[in-house]
Amino acid sequence: MNIVLYGVPAETAGRIADRYGLKVINSPDKFDASGTMVLVPSINAPRYLLAFYNAMLRHEDDVDAVIICGAESCEAVSTVQYCTPLGKFFTLNGDLDGEELVSELWLLLDSLFAEGNQINF
Repeated sequence: MNIVLYGVPAETAGRIADRYGLKVINSPDKFDASGTMVLVPSINAPRYLLAFYNAMLRHEDDVDAVIICGAESCEAVSTVQYCTPLGKFFTLNGDLDGEELVSELWLLLDSLFAEGNQINF
């Protein structure tokens, strides 16, 4: 599975990646078949947003889910949603504390892995 996390703290992303055996990478251009997680920091500069958008379009078939935390305050949410394949875009409330965020991510990812018959923890 290839997961994109946007607006999630690095420590939380690391916990999620460890649980699901995903390698943390910094660009969709580095997706691989063993399972990866792209941790995308908030993007404010148009140049970086365009680069992310283009990378996502190049790897559209490789993306299993894009999860944005705090979409209500994310200026780039519409662009990120637009470059995400249909049915693979998910949002989480930005007001969740650390443990609530981890719990919500686990619930969402457990269902995605089960849906793909790829449970491997």
